[in-house]
Amino acid sequence: MKVVKFICVAIMIFVHAHIMLVTNDNFGFDDTSAFFYKITDKFMFLGLFLTILPALAGYVFRVQNNYGLKKTVGTATFLIFIGFLMNAMVWGIKYVFAWNILQFIGLSFVVIALMMKFFSERAIFFLSLISILIAPILRNILFAVNNNYFIDIFIGNIERFIFWPFFPWFGVLGFGFLFAHYKIKQNNYLEFNKKLFFIGIALITFAIATNTISPSLSSGYFWSEEIFQPATGFVFATIGLFLIISILGIHFFDKKSFKKYGIINSYSGGILWIYISMMFLNGVLYSLISEWLPLNNPGINSSGIIYVFWMIIIFILSWIVGALSVKLGNKRINILIKKNER
Repeated sequence: MKVVKFICVAIMIFVHAHIMLVTNDNFGFDDTSAFFYKITDKFMFLGLFLTILPALAGYVFRVQNNYGLKKTVGTATFLIFIGFLMNAMVWGIKYVFAWNILQFIGLSFVVIALMMKFFSERAIFFLSLISILIAPILRNILFAVNNNYFIDIFIGNIERFIFWPFFPWFGVLGFGFLFAHYKIKQNNYLEFNKKLFFIGIALITFAIATNTISPSLSSGYFWSEEIFQPATGFVFATIGLFLIISILGIHFFDKKSFKKYGIINSYSGGILWIYISMMFLNGVLYSLISEWLPLNNPGINSSGIIYVFWMIIIFILSWIVGALSVKLGNKRINILIKKNER
């Protein structure tokens, strides 16, 4: 799965850097006829690679086999704390309780741990499916009271910066967990992979048929409801793409070795810290080149040069952060092994 994680992290880095460069201070577009707006509109389907990240989190959570309730509560507390701390440091104390992907993953891990302790993986399957199907209905029912922070966590509220609601995104993370769970228990890998590959194609086909494969681009605010409170077809497309690229990645690359601190190994092994550092970099370094932004402004003649330069910088710095994560992670593992040998 290293190649799959690498692809998703690389696109995550690209999309966040791209949006930082081409939008205004409110993450909107001043000119919808400009070049970067049109390009962004054409490639909104790349959002699928961002929304796959919860599925990868669920996959890793199961593969690492660390879903005991006590350990999971500790992991979740750490993720939620880091998420709130990052909000305060990057966006300011006003946004400290914005609900982003780290908080959502922490909550979802606890739900999975509870279900595995008191029920079984079947409960995760049903909750995952229900969370996807019922999300639009819940949003309509609870719309009148969606100024309540705790309700917003479950249905979303972009105006209050609640970006990753439990419904429907738990379904994506849950199915990522189940994919790993059944993959581990499977004896006939070929048949298992074949079935899930065609399920993935069917889900993508459904999204294409219902014209929900790509969210609409909001000119006023890029990180809109179209992405985080999407049509059901888009969520199915996310799961479908996850299944397809995971099976292809496992089939073609799982037996290949990569350089210890190469870009593939570093990106795939340092997702958490790359994400956190990328948010800091985009927030802090934005001010250094703010006089040339947004590049979506047609009056910026050097926009291409600035764009390429920034992309190179952000990808290299992310590589360094990922390599450090891998190095420190390996050192921690070696310490634990030595303790166990005593």
